[in-house]
Amino acid sequence: MNSNLNNGVSMFTLQNSRGEVVDLDSDDLFGYTPTGLGAVFSNSYSQYDSYFKTTKKTIQQGQMSLNILFGSVESNSYQTFSDFASFLAYEPLTLIYTTKSESWYRDAVLSSLTKTEIGGTTVLQTDKLFEQFTIEFINPWYNNKQSRYKTYNIDTGLAIYGSGFFNEQGNFNQNLILQSSGENASADSRPNLSGVTNNNINSTISYESDGITLTYSMNNSWDWYYALAEAWANMSDSVLSFDKTYTISVDVKGTVPGVAFRVNNTFSPTTKINNDTWTRAVYTFSIPNLTGDNLNKFYIRLNAMNGNDNNPTGFVKGQTLRFRHFKLEEGDTATAYTSAPEDGVTDANMKYGFGFMGLAYDDENGNKPYVDEAQVDITSIE
Repeated sequence: MNSNLNNGVSMFTLQNSRGEVVDLDSDDLFGYTPTGLGAVFSNSYSQYDSYFKTTKKTIQQGQMSLNILFGSVESNSYQTFSDFASFLAYEPLTLIYTTKSESWYRDAVLSSLTKTEIGGTTVLQTDKLFEQFTIEFINPWYNNKQSRYKTYNIDTGLAIYGSGFFNEQGNFNQNLILQSSGENASADSRPNLSGVTNNNINSTISYESDGITLTYSMNNSWDWYYALAEAWANMSDSVLSFDKTYTISVDVKGTVPGVAFRVNNTFSPTTKINNDTWTRAVYTFSIPNLTGDNLNKFYIRLNAMNGNDNNPTGFVKGQTLRFRHFKLEEGDTATAYTSAPEDGVTDANMKYGFGFMGLAYDDENGNKPYVDEAQVDITSIE
């Protein structure tokens, strides 16, 4: 472990929940031989002959261990250890890794701190306490960057301030489907559109680690599908509207020849599929507002197709349709799959921020909002 950077800033510091910071590379707390700063993944694969294709990557919880010499001299070794133990009582802890370019953070809780006596260790003969310190990480490495703007001077007495969390997805649009992954799903946790009923028709449904499988259970005269919003759902119960363009996409495979999306009785072009590889089906649409009994109502389905134009009938009992990674987003372009922010899943390329904004109201014009001042801290997840 390097003692210092060229600019004199310590490489590793530790902060507790009270905001207190200790230097893990100082005369009083001299830490060395850190382990566990990298990442370990648990990977799942699907096998075809002697080939393996990655189906899921899950990062395992990390641990960092550090050997620490306490006190600059023997006489203050015990007191330094006591102060450090008291510091650790205020969790969660944050490990701060400072480089020449920027600082990275990782939150953790204490796993263990040994306690021996001076000269009691067989690892290192020293006139100070020599102990081993281990923490367990509870999130990935992250760094914070702050952005702030001010449009005009704050009108004293008129500004009302609030704070909140904001999600930014960069070039990735927000996914409007909840529990959209389909991996390790269940009857109570599967892809759905908030506020409306989802369903699977004329098929049995099973849940695997890498997706959801529908198996046709009828005869060849019945269509079968998975409905994100079943007919006929009230538009007012959903997060969608009739005046916007949407793009829906999903990974599909199976023994049926193809699939198509169906929105208010309109089929998308059929996407041909096979049972060996995942194929991404994509459809851009706007929801037509019908008349009569179906005014202000809609539905969205993923239909099995028999390969003959857009015919949703003519199947053999036992045929399968598998799917995962639904995404429904505003606009006419399908962007890379990310979970809905409401699902609380940390996806690559997603950014999270916390900030505050001010609102001021003009007495003459009534309830007219202005932003006096705004600030947001953006956190990049690695």
